[in-house]
Amino acid sequence: MLAVQGCDLIRQIVLRDTIGSGGEMSGEVAVWGNTPLELSLPSNRIDVWRVGLNTPEPSDRASCAVLSPDEVSRAGRFHFPRDRVRFVACRTALRNILGGYLRVSPAEIRFRYEKNGKPEIEHAQDSNGLRFNVSHSSGLAVIAVGMGCAVGVDIERFNREIECVEIARRFFSKREYEALLEVSTSDRQRAFFACWTRKEAFLKAIGEGVPYSLSEFSVSVSPDDPPRLEEVHSDPHAVFRWSLRNLRPENGYLGTLAFERAPCRVEHWCWNSDASPS
Repeated sequence: MLAVQGCDLIRQIVLRDTIGSGGEMSGEVAVWGNTPLELSLPSNRIDVWRVGLNTPEPSDRASCAVLSPDEVSRAGRFHFPRDRVRFVACRTALRNILGGYLRVSPAEIRFRYEKNGKPEIEHAQDSNGLRFNVSHSSGLAVIAVGMGCAVGVDIERFNREIECVEIARRFFSKREYEALLEVSTSDRQRAFFACWTRKEAFLKAIGEGVPYSLSEFSVSVSPDDPPRLEEVHSDPHAVFRWSLRNLRPENGYLGTLAFERAPCRVEHWCWNSDASPS
């Protein structure tokens, strides 16, 4: 099974069992600063943006003013209004954030899409090598932005009800599965989500076409310790090239940032503090 197939299957299980679950977790939520008046290119840092998606439904005119025609068409295909609102809110925030770095109008941002659907900025618009990645869960999104290095991000809404041990047995590496069993029962669900978001953030940063299965690489499992890429069977040196960071964007959510460079400063920004993720 390819990594993407395994990720998709686990995501279906997690999303199916997470709807309406919520749940509290220990672990301090980071301080997310207000949007700065002017954005500088993140040449020596990674910026992570927290975006609340439960915003008022925009008018068709407002959506068309920022989104591209294909994005407006995609928004119109959502069956449930809530999903349409969240998609528009996420894409609008993404365009505004990227436009701030590139000093162009949000509506002028042009995306190219990889085979797996991952968007990247058109080369002609981005001579600085700006890279970004987006993750969303329920009413919250996180956008990671770096420069000159691959970035990946994943967040999940915490859920105490899923069968984490069985999922880990089927999809995680032997090393991760055994480490999860050593975690106390009270902390095991959090450890599962920590491991899962670390694996997906790493895979999203790598991008398409990587023949890793989920069991061919391992990350650390403890949810409260600094995260680590511990082994990649086909690339032993990968553990020295990649850095992982825990993300706590909101109570009830857990996430990971992955980037291909030495550890560096990570800034946390809040795009719209008035939008509740609940």
